Amino acid sequence: MKKIVFVILDKFANWELAYLSAALGNEQLGTTQYTVLYASTDKEVKTSIGNLKALPDLSIWEIPEDISALVFIGAEGSWRNLSQEQTSQLLTLAQKIKANGKVLGAICDSAYFCAVNGLLNDVKHTNNDFDEIKDAPLYTNGENFILTTTEAVSDNEVVTAKGDSALHFAVSVLRALGDIPEENIQFFYTLHTEGFLKAIQNY
Repeated sequence: MKKIVFVILDKFANWELAYLSAALGNEQLGTTQYTVLYASTDKEVKTSIGNLKALPDLSIWEIPEDISALVFIGAEGSWRNLSQEQTSQLLTLAQKIKANGKVLGAICDSAYFCAVNGLLNDVKHTNNDFDEIKDAPLYTNGENFILTTTEAVSDNEVVTAKGDSALHFAVSVLRALGDIPEENIQFFYTLHTEGFLKAIQNY
């Protein structure tokens, strides 16, 4: 099985992972080759903004190197309050993912984390607010920031999105994985934008 690891922190935005996690390991969408794992800074229960409680499968120090994608999920404040050790480990993981040509996804405040730590200096990208990142000392790629409405930005297997773009983020990550039929991805998108009847009529 190919592993997709979602990194969730305290006060994570549960809606930001909902579309993508549900689309993986799904027979109808042709994604049964994937399994989803959740990781955090420790293996204690994490509570979302919506009071959803999740028990991580792994700590961030236990994430294997042979994963197909590493997906950072936004959270209220937590990405800005990591310890130096936690930040270093997450950056090391993300850099290895990029170097290996695997998919790195970051939505909402986790995209901010990636930007201010220099992870987006070589790709087109977006985040919630350009003003928050433009003067960060390690951020040097303002010319490749893309202001979007609800679309995600995908470049060289790095997918970024604002917190209001969970569906487009999911679609872009599915495409970036590279082995899911486009027709299935279009079915998934239509299902969630125009409804089941329209989706089955078209696909």
